[in-house]
Amino acid sequence: MSGLRGKVVLIDFWEYTCINCIRTFAENKKWYERYHKYGFEIIGVHCPEFDIAYRVRNVRDAVKRFGLPYPVVVDDHFLIWHAYHNSTWPNRFLIDAKGYIRYDRSGEGGDSALEHAIQQLLKEAHPGLRFPSSYTIPPEKNAFAPSCGVTTPEMYVGQWGNRGCLSNLQGYHKGKTLDYVLPVTVEDGHVAVSGRWETDDGHNPDQSNGMIYRGKKKEEGPSGDELEMRYHARELYAVMNVEHGRPERVYIRQDGKDLTSQNKGVDVQFDTQGHSYIEVRDPRMYYLTANPKFGSHKVELFPTRPGLTVNSFTFGNECQTDFPHL
Repeated sequence: MSGLRGKVVLIDFWEYTCINCIRTFAENKKWYERYHKYGFEIIGVHCPEFDIAYRVRNVRDAVKRFGLPYPVVVDDHFLIWHAYHNSTWPNRFLIDAKGYIRYDRSGEGGDSALEHAIQQLLKEAHPGLRFPSSYTIPPEKNAFAPSCGVTTPEMYVGQWGNRGCLSNLQGYHKGKTLDYVLPVTVEDGHVAVSGRWETDDGHNPDQSNGMIYRGKKKEEGPSGDELEMRYHARELYAVMNVEHGRPERVYIRQDGKDLTSQNKGVDVQFDTQGHSYIEVRDPRMYYLTANPKFGSHKVELFPTRPGLTVNSFTFGNECQTDFPHL
């Protein structure tokens, strides 16, 4: 930070699988393009949530995919995180030219107020500074207003503290593989699996990273083994990865039907029979559904080979669809 004295600096704590972080990138990039020439800097601080995010290569690939133009530091041991007494992804701290923290915003939103603060601190550092008239700041939008729809909370497929959402009677058995049977019903905000699945050990000894499919390789097409979940939202996202980098086709159905061009996420494709699937290659967040309106749904994922890990599900409401789905 001593080398950044005289600059107005935004410290952005983020994680590359975090949808709340991903939805802030467009504004971060706009601010960097607008204000960098006036002495504004952004430093991304990447702090991992899931095991895949501890790998620097994955972070580097994500920075390239999202097109982040500012430097990013990998904070695997959470040293910077703790120095700022941070507690969430994303969290953006705004530091003035003298090195004092003047503003911070945890979570999404508040972008208009944050941009006003950026302009204010730059004018303090450079008296008489004027910005182009085109640098308008839109009125604040509340993407969490009741009219936007209240989504299902984030779903951790593994035993994440007390937030694991597995409904199977067999429950979690860390590091062990069991033959799971679907329960009669799966409630909103919960998942259930059928077939052979392993509770992932995970990087953190107090948490499991997700559920890993350990069944046999299937012929191309949906199999009888599955992960079923229920949610209410407009858009659905999932953090998934595969072992040893071997791509895996995962078939997906919503409400018992294949997805269509009207409700599929950008990562969904169709085979020659018209069945919807996701090609899981990179360890990242995948865009599963983009429904035309908010609603309640059942989604089923059908793996085709062992090694698929499903970590979490997150959601978008009616006011959280207008961002680059990269």
